[in-house]
Amino acid sequence: MLQKDKIKFIVFAILAITIGISLYIVGKDSIIMKYVSGFCLATWLITMFILNKKTK
Repeated sequence: MLQKDKIKFIVFAILAITIGISLYIVGKDSIIMKYVSGFCLATWLITMFILNKKTK
């Protein structure tokens, strides 16, 4: 497994656990859940952008 794939898996696991815990604590319709899911989406997109960036 490549180093990039390991980093992607670790980030995904952390974000999935974060979403799961916040879903369990505050519920699906809470405003906090919306912020947490938005933060996780932004974090995932930034991670993919950084890892897939081609170096010269």
